[in-house]
Amino acid sequence: MGLVRQFARLLFPSTMNATQSEIQIRNSYSRSKHLCQDKYMVTDQCLVVDNYDNVLTTASKKECHYKGGLLHRAFSLFLFRETQPSSGSLELLMQQRSASKITFPLLWTNSCCSHPCLNYAGETNETGAVGVKLAARRKVAHELGIDINKCLAVDDIHFLTRIIYSAPNEPVDGIWCEREIDYLLVSILPSSILADSSFLAPNPDEVAATSWLGIGPLESSVKANFCQYTPWFRSLVCSGHLRKMWQWVGAKALSSESYPLIDAMWDRSRIQELH
Repeated sequence: MGLVRQFARLLFPSTMNATQSEIQIRNSYSRSKHLCQDKYMVTDQCLVVDNYDNVLTTASKKECHYKGGLLHRAFSLFLFRETQPSSGSLELLMQQRSASKITFPLLWTNSCCSHPCLNYAGETNETGAVGVKLAARRKVAHELGIDINKCLAVDDIHFLTRIIYSAPNEPVDGIWCEREIDYLLVSILPSSILADSSFLAPNPDEVAATSWLGIGPLESSVKANFCQYTPWFRSLVCSGHLRKMWQWVGAKALSSESYPLIDAMWDRSRIQELH
C-alpha cells in the first residue's frame, strides 16, 4: 500500500483546498482500482502543444488530464481489415476500454488511442508524422498484443489529418478530462489475420473487449447507444469523418482509380476543430 499512498500524494499533494470529489478520488486510489495505470500517469511525458501543434514543453500524463488539462499531442489509430481479400468490404477493430482506465472507463472507441511521449525513442520526430506512428505501434503491442513486426510496419500506418477537441471525463467526475490535438491514423491489416485466432491478445489492464464492425452496424450502434462510446469517436461518426475515412481505406485497399482524388480530400496541414 506504500506505493499507492505515494501516488495519491503525488496526485493530490495537499487537502487544504481539496473538494469532496477530489478527496473521494484520492481515496479511491487507496483501494487500488487504477493501480495498473498509476505508473503511466506519472512517468509518461506527453508533448504539450499550442493550438497549432507546436511543442511547448512536456508534462506528465496526469498533468495533461487533470482538471482543465493541458493541450497535448495524441493519436487515434483505426485498424481495418477486408472481410474477403480484394473485396473492398471493410470492418473496423473496436475496443472497449478497461474498467481500470482512469478516463472513459468501459466506453467503446476506435482500435487504439494514446500519446507520443518524450520518454520513448523517436516519438518526438515530426517528419511525416513518424513520431505518432511509432507511438501507435508501441501502444498497439501494449494494449492489443499485436505482433507489430509481422503486420504493422511504420510505412503501413497512414496519417490523414489532425483534430482538436476537449471533453470532460465520462462518467463525469469534475477531475479528469481529455484535451488533445489528435492525429488520425489508419492501417489496413493483411487478410491473413481473418484466420489467425492468435492475432489479438488484449491486455486486460487496457482493454475489456474487442469487436470487428462494418460501417452500417457501427453507425447504427453509435446512434442507439450514444453514451457507450467515447466523445471523440462519436463526434467522428456524427461529423462524417468516419465515413469519409472508410471511403479512403476502401479506395486504398482496392488501388482504385479514384484513390488519388479521394486522398486529396484529406488536408494533412489543417487542424480541424471537432465538436
